[in-house]
Amino acid sequence: MGRRRMPMSGLEHVLWIGGSPCSGKTSVAESLATRYGLRVYHCDEHFAEHSRKATPGEQPTLWRLNQMSWDEIWMRPVDLQVQEALTVYREEFPMIVADLLAMPRTRPIVAEGTALLPDSVAAVLNDPRRAVWLFPSEGFQRQAYPQRGEWVQAILQQCTDPEEAWERWMERDVRFAHWVAEEARQRGYRVLWVESESSLQKGAQRIEAWFRPFIKGASHLVDIEV
Repeated sequence: MGRRRMPMSGLEHVLWIGGSPCSGKTSVAESLATRYGLRVYHCDEHFAEHSRKATPGEQPTLWRLNQMSWDEIWMRPVDLQVQEALTVYREEFPMIVADLLAMPRTRPIVAEGTALLPDSVAAVLNDPRRAVWLFPSEGFQRQAYPQRGEWVQAILQQCTDPEEAWERWMERDVRFAHWVAEEARQRGYRVLWVESESSLQKGAQRIEAWFRPFIKGASHLVDIEV
């Protein structure tokens, strides 16, 4: 099945923060929203809904993975996990676009999430300066993941070999990060690597400076409910 053509207009007010897990995407997006009165679209918050809507015809990989147990997912070869993650996010992207198009345009939106792959965003991006990709070093990723909540351990406990599942999970995200970072770099997009909390703070300041031309004065906009 060929890639679905994305709309080339209607998202000019969106700022994009992609990357891999534990890179600080959510923190940066929330900080920008607070400082400038932006709306935030968190891809992760919509993934479950998108998974429920997936069909074998439109999103075959997402639909199939949704039928699998965590043990079946994490105990597969890491290379396969990476490629299927990329496919899943490409299948999901039209759903994300539909969500964004349905949101009010009364102020800028910052969309953040691992699902925002460079090749997907490129189809709807009117200015490359409106996008950035964030990635954690492997050390920072391993440090940050357990802090994401009890759901991480809950998933691992459903696997026959939790330690092996954890290692494959971490390796999948490392390889995913390097693949997406290289794709973003080749397209000329801005890429930042995060190695610590302090480097995340510095990165957030750089992103704010990059995005400021598109968001200054946004806090003075008033929502008009239709």
